[in-house]
Amino acid sequence: MRVVFRDPRLAVIRTADAWKTGLPLEVVKSCQKKLAILDAAPNELTLRNWKSLYYEKLVGDRKGERSIRLNKQWRLVFVLDETTSPATIEVLSVEDYH
Repeated sequence: MRVVFRDPRLAVIRTADAWKTGLPLEVVKSCQKKLAILDAAPNELTLRNWKSLYYEKLVGDRKGERSIRLNKQWRLVFVLDETTSPATIEVLSVEDYH
């Protein structure tokens, strides 16, 4: 899938300047690993079947958004557009869920 970022300041997480995001180092490293997995995934089914991602569709006012776990506390939140080829993941945020 193709990964894009809604906020260009968050796109820095894929560079050597990832520290500029202000996120904890552990979260940055986990996010970089998970982004590589998202890049390689051919479709949503792959994400659902990869149990260690803890992939989930969000509900309520966040309907249409999805998340994967970076660690017990942090999540990568995105929207998935499967109408494009390849499918596009638009990263919305990296959030502290606690």
